[in-house]
Amino acid sequence: MSSGCHGAIRLRLILSVSTSFRPSSGRAGAAALAGPGPQLEAGPHGADVPRAAAAPRRRDALRGWDIPRAVRCGAALLGAAAIATYLVTALARISYPYPLEYLESNSLVEVQRILTGRPLYPAPGVGYVPDGYPPLYFAVCAAMARVLGLSYLPLRLVSLVSSLACFAIMARLVQRETASAAAGIASAGLLAATYFVTDTWFDVARVDSLFLALSVAALYSARRLARARGAVLTGLLLAAVFLTKQNGLAEGVAVLAALAAGPRRRLAALAAATYAAALGISTLALGLASHGWYVYYVLVLMREQALDDAAFAQFWTVRLLPALGIACCALILGARRTPLVLLAGGAALVIEGYTALVHSGGAANDLLPAYLAAALAAGLAMRGQPGGLLSSAADRLARTRRASWRPGRIGPWVAAASAALVIAQLAVLMTGFRPSQAIPTSADRAAGARLTAGLRALGGTIAVPTDPGLTLLAGLPTVAHEGATYDVLRSGNPAVIARFTASAARAVVAQRFTAIVTVDAAAPEGFPADVVPYYQLCPQTLFPGIPADVFQFVAFPLGRPEYVWLPAGRSCAAAIRALDGRAATSGGRP
Repeated sequence: MSSGCHGAIRLRLILSVSTSFRPSSGRAGAAALAGPGPQLEAGPHGADVPRAAAAPRRRDALRGWDIPRAVRCGAALLGAAAIATYLVTALARISYPYPLEYLESNSLVEVQRILTGRPLYPAPGVGYVPDGYPPLYFAVCAAMARVLGLSYLPLRLVSLVSSLACFAIMARLVQRETASAAAGIASAGLLAATYFVTDTWFDVARVDSLFLALSVAALYSARRLARARGAVLTGLLLAAVFLTKQNGLAEGVAVLAALAAGPRRRLAALAAATYAAALGISTLALGLASHGWYVYYVLVLMREQALDDAAFAQFWTVRLLPALGIACCALILGARRTPLVLLAGGAALVIEGYTALVHSGGAANDLLPAYLAAALAAGLAMRGQPGGLLSSAADRLARTRRASWRPGRIGPWVAAASAALVIAQLAVLMTGFRPSQAIPTSADRAAGARLTAGLRALGGTIAVPTDPGLTLLAGLPTVAHEGATYDVLRSGNPAVIARFTASAARAVVAQRFTAIVTVDAAAPEGFPADVVPYYQLCPQTLFPGIPADVFQFVAFPLGRPEYVWLPAGRSCAAAIRALDGRAATSGGRP
């Protein structure tokens, strides 16, 4: 054999070894030296399999993964539609100058008290009773009202921005946990879709949206806890949750306990110290400034109220499961993979909603923390193969989780099933919702303008217990809101109840009110049962000829002020003519 042939054989052998040899696998190199035969590739458990057999398996796997990712993206698109529908509805009614919800007007009164330097937590009296909430939401709204002026606009703007911040933080939290922005958007959209079954609550002038935003921000901060400043931030956020709505105490305790049970005990201790200091200082300062009434309204009042026995089961059977029962199935699928901090925080949110709703007077807003927990857990359950709307600019944690993912670690069809359940739940929540039913009409505005102008024309101190914001907008003194009064009257505390009823009785006997305007022919809550010696019910009602569905609250309960009580001996015809307000308005506009 010639030297040229020997050289060619040696060259081919070297090339074969160099292209087949793997430094990490001696067996692969040996196989290459063994001569001709099928090329081998490492199998899923380290065994070598023919590359020709491995290629179809990889293609089948990729085709299988396309379905879960597509379902997750479908959930994201539907979730984004829910958020968009909410935003359009909220913007269409944000400037409505009258209450959308029963207790909105008391929020307006509380903001006005802050702006005028009057105490937010005085003893209960016929002139004013506060909502039983801490002051953070009202303080934020007062700061906004200093810029925009006193109206419902700054209060609703705070709620709207808070709800959007809640959606954004929640989407980011789920995206970091699942390495999928699609799962994050779907989770946030699921929470937004509960707007359609909770009396369109997210954008009303109440504390709840700020409470939700701070709650999810605290969970996000606790989950990322790595340094001392993060621990301080977590403690302050948990304290802010409580200072918005006292139910947040459960979340603070649960999250801090979960952190203490993990590897970052020292940081958990710092967060707990920050939390305790913020709550202790604020409670002491507000308690001293209010002569103890802050502590009563925020920490004692709810405990004194009776429990609604039927609500213990209705929370699940009537409230939670009919609204988010499908999504709760996704929650079950993904519960075992939920981090401890998020699991503890979600459980605390459910407890917060449950304990509030089972008290007499519980309403749709008390379900929002539980809805937040369910939507978050459903989003986490969509964790499958990372990907789906995950950009190259994703954070390091998401990129790391995507890079470290291995087939078979998490069943792809569990994630797909969770996403499909979220799609079904979103479809159920959005079906039947008509934004026009949640947006007040021009007839509502005209009726409110007439009544406000009529109150201004009549003058004096006019009691409108279901809507003291009307007299505030008319430039007149306000009286206690009937809803806040009811909280005090059902407290079961004889001393506090006697304090309010005595105040109301003195005002009635002295005929302090120019008129009392109610939603029905009964005396207001807490007023003397027999007011006839001092006030007479006029046979005429307000809004003659105006349909009964005009100038109603969008949220439950329905009712508009139209029955008029006047001091005994005063002419009803003249007062009703003044309260009609048509002469003081032009074109039905304020």
